[in-house]
Amino acid sequence: MVAMNSSRLNRHVKIVCTLGPASRSPEVIESMLTAGMDVVRLNLNYGARDEHIQTISHVRAISQRLGLPTALLLDLPGLKKRPGATIREAFCEHLEFAREQNTDYIALSFISSAEQVREVKTLLDEMKFDAPLIVKIEKEPALADSEAILDTADGIMVARGDLAIQINIERVPLAQKRLIKSANRRGKPVITATEMLESMVESPTPTRAEATDVANAVLDGTDALMLSEESAMGKHPPLAVEMMAKIATAAETAFPHEERLREASLTSLPEINDATARAACQIARQINASAIIAFTSSGTTALRVAKYRPEQTIVAVTPSEAVMRRLSLVWGINPVSRNRPPNLEKAFDLAAEVALSAGVAKKGDRIVLTSGFPPGVAGSTNLVKVQVV
Repeated sequence: MVAMNSSRLNRHVKIVCTLGPASRSPEVIESMLTAGMDVVRLNLNYGARDEHIQTISHVRAISQRLGLPTALLLDLPGLKKRPGATIREAFCEHLEFAREQNTDYIALSFISSAEQVREVKTLLDEMKFDAPLIVKIEKEPALADSEAILDTADGIMVARGDLAIQINIERVPLAQKRLIKSANRRGKPVITATEMLESMVESPTPTRAEATDVANAVLDGTDALMLSEESAMGKHPPLAVEMMAKIATAAETAFPHEERLREASLTSLPEINDATARAACQIARQINASAIIAFTSSGTTALRVAKYRPEQTIVAVTPSEAVMRRLSLVWGINPVSRNRPPNLEKAFDLAAEVALSAGVAKKGDRIVLTSGFPPGVAGSTNLVKVQVV
């Protein structure tokens, strides 16, 4: 295992990039990955099936060669393309394609209610496919039902373009803040999307207003920022990724980690898992730890830690490559795939080894380890340990 990409390591917020005609080639994909792309989005409303298959193949091969875990998010047009259709008619064909491609996340367009999300989950159960669902909040009914949607879905996207048409543009900023806060409270990923750096479709630099928009989304607590036309059709896809990473990293120097930890603690769950994750973050802050190492089988341990928004890098150690890719979307998490340690003593050794090889700690630094005991049991997070590397 090599040290992590510096753009990813020094940044908590993730970058989602839509690939299209300007960014399908292996050369551009590699440049975007090294510039800081964490998640690839493919919009199935555009492009041919064979093009998408080829792009997915390129992304997976290049990310593996570079050692940069990269999640694949397939955006399904669904009810946007087929208004009036039932959920099965609108989504079934594209869900089958997503299953064939073993996609990491599925984004659902023009959803109006939590009940529709449950219907899609029923389809996935029938297919025996457990991909997490990201619901795009882009209709007024979805905004009104957003609390129930967040309880049902695995995450949301604040799709500001269509949402502005639905609710009027002046209401979008407050809606964005409320949606991000609601997702943060549940520890579920939220993506802020649409026209983040729109001028970079043509220009090599963004406007001051765009830079401020990106920074405000970071300070609001978004998990990820999304490039759309900038990366799919623009003249400067790698440069847009690089600029997004720079703005996000700069904004994070003012991120209120202590305040967010305190706020999240007020709504913490009466569960051992949640209490353990919160304790890991509080201890890491108090002792000025270099990193938090989270051993996780399903990803939930790392998600719970990220909910408390620690200042430290969260290194999620998982035996599953699928979980590793999925965690690439989540705030603050740098995932690595390693075999599950057979016992606690081996876990302690592995935590130190991972911290050193990932470049998040050096000899003599303190790290905080969190895990479940016995190891490998999903949802059993119950251990916190301070360790000197």
